[in-house]
Amino acid sequence: MTMLTETDCVTTTTILNNKGLNEIPSYIFENKHLKCLRLDNNSIRTLPKEVASLLNLEILSIEGNGLTYLPPEIGHLSQLQALNISHNQIQRLPEEIAHLKTIKQLFASHNNLTQLPTTIGDLTTMQILSLSENSLKTLPESVAKLKNLHVLNLQSNQISVLPKPMFKLLHLVKLCLSGNGIKSLPKEMVNLKNLRELSLSNNQLTFLPMQLYNLINLEELAVDNNKLTEISDMVENLQQLKVLSVANNLLTSLTEKVCNCFFIEYLFLSGNQLSSLPTRLHKLKNLRELHIDRNALGILPEQLAHLKNLLVISCTENDLTNVPIELKNCTQITKLDFSGNKLSEIPQVLFSIAELLFLILNQNEITEVPKSIVYIKKLKHLALSKNKLKEFSVQICSLRNLVFLDLSKNDISQIPTEVCNMGSLCELLLDSNSLTTIPPELCTVKNLQKVDLSKNLLHTLPAAICQLQGLKELNLSNNHFKKFPIQICSVGSLEILKISQENGIKLTSLPQELCNLVNLMELDVSDNALKYMPNSIGEMKNLFRISASNNQLTVLPQSIVFMTGLQEINLKGNKLACLPTDMHRLHNLKEINVDSNPMLKPPLLVCEGKRLYPIGRYLQGSDLRDEKIMQKMFSIVSCNVPLDDFIFFCKKLQLKDEEIKVFSKNKSLQLQEKILQALNLWRTRRHANSTPVAIIDQLIRVLIMSDLLDADA
Repeated sequence: MTMLTETDCVTTTTILNNKGLNEIPSYIFENKHLKCLRLDNNSIRTLPKEVASLLNLEILSIEGNGLTYLPPEIGHLSQLQALNISHNQIQRLPEEIAHLKTIKQLFASHNNLTQLPTTIGDLTTMQILSLSENSLKTLPESVAKLKNLHVLNLQSNQISVLPKPMFKLLHLVKLCLSGNGIKSLPKEMVNLKNLRELSLSNNQLTFLPMQLYNLINLEELAVDNNKLTEISDMVENLQQLKVLSVANNLLTSLTEKVCNCFFIEYLFLSGNQLSSLPTRLHKLKNLRELHIDRNALGILPEQLAHLKNLLVISCTENDLTNVPIELKNCTQITKLDFSGNKLSEIPQVLFSIAELLFLILNQNEITEVPKSIVYIKKLKHLALSKNKLKEFSVQICSLRNLVFLDLSKNDISQIPTEVCNMGSLCELLLDSNSLTTIPPELCTVKNLQKVDLSKNLLHTLPAAICQLQGLKELNLSNNHFKKFPIQICSVGSLEILKISQENGIKLTSLPQELCNLVNLMELDVSDNALKYMPNSIGEMKNLFRISASNNQLTVLPQSIVFMTGLQEINLKGNKLACLPTDMHRLHNLKEINVDSNPMLKPPLLVCEGKRLYPIGRYLQGSDLRDEKIMQKMFSIVSCNVPLDDFIFFCKKLQLKDEEIKVFSKNKSLQLQEKILQALNLWRTRRHANSTPVAIIDQLIRVLIMSDLLDADA
């Protein structure tokens, strides 16, 4: 269901999608020749009555805005053929919509419609009507007059009983009723003789009436996620059927008659209680995909060998212990998924399927990868997670076209040096194994983009890791690093780095060199023992997500306020009492989590919503208060330093000798003024980036060292 294309706009077209508009520019209504107007994904809340002036408009799309209603003037658009108002907050359509006598397509999905105007039936030229994701409970009687309607989408509404007028729409080709509360189908459904696509998924159907099986032009039938216990033998009437989807029902068997639907190309039977498949399945000569996941299948029928056009078999979470040798005759298969079965070895027959691209065998009981795997030369995706592998087979390294390899959750202790031969490999998952070292040869696999080495026994990384200049995502969490592996900081292409240590040796610090990762966007250092973050982190302008929860942070570096790209920061479970006063500068920050910290500035009550605005406002106000307190303290100090101690005091402030001489010789200044100027110079020179609270703390230290303040005071 697509709108008429822009090429249908004979003359002037105006496209203002994604422009951040709050209203439609007035000049739009001055263009009397405008035929196509697109205003999608803005913040427009009203469609003004001036829209009536666009008398030649044929296409109007204002999807994804904040409209709550359409003005009656919409009815003046007598030439309008396509109207898209989806993804708004419209509660009703005006009766005047009936004046759109040339309308062919109306898209009003994802709104708040509870009913349609009774005049909707006057739109007799309508061909496509999309009303999904609303709150409709029924349709008006006048709908029956939409004689030219081809497509009707009522997905995800509140229709529990199908309205009778719907069954007078004799030209319907596609009907979508998924996601309602439909419990039964009326016999009038037989009237929809021209239906080619019918979707009834996610309802409460317990059976399909015989009338449905008389819709002999059906090409696609979807009844997933219902409560069906059987499919009638009458299904063989549906001789044009290409897609049959009955996944996630209560079927214990599937009628043999389905095998007489010779044109079926896609068969979805997952999520039922099938212990066997029809014995005549081989008659489905056009079958391309067979999905039989989450059933109770112990064997696959040998008849599969006759399905020469079969491309995909997905048979996860069953009880298979082997795969029939006859499957080798299905020479066109490109994807096999037998995850979650009871295979103790990789079935030999799979090595005969030369076109195989995806082989997924996760969660079985496989103990080794045989040499024969080298015969699947085109293989691009191999997944053997959660098996009983003891080694990373050298034979896998011969798969030169392999792009994705998942050997996670096994008991592999080393990576073969031959891994350097895997030139096409982009993603390598080796998490949850027993690796203690990484061979330098892995670092020569130039196309690697994602590597997961978490939950192993690694102590260090090879220096050659710097060669992986295409690596974008690296997970090193839960290993045995005694300190942060600084070699990572040379991998300038990294975008995601995870080194969380929930179960491993805790890191106590991060290197200043971390800022070398200029492309880093996500950093996870949670569950460590970090007491501080490096000040250089402020240079990481592309970092938008930081997770540093459950550490021992007592303070954040002031430089964090320069990370203008930061959107999320999780600091839960640390020892923070305050946040940098300039946090309000982080304009893109959407969430800041400081739960379970002893927060004082700002207090936890201010931080509860995890939003920057109240936190920033509080800190700004607090900073002004602290500044006043600091200036008051400067004033008090200036009145209490004796003349004899002035030079000694200035030296404790670490002012230069020449500066002290200038102050001393200046006869125009009183002693109090000299001391104030000395304090302000000290602040500017030595504490330019410090908060007023930190400066006060430092001044107290200076006073104690100068014996001008009793340490016990």
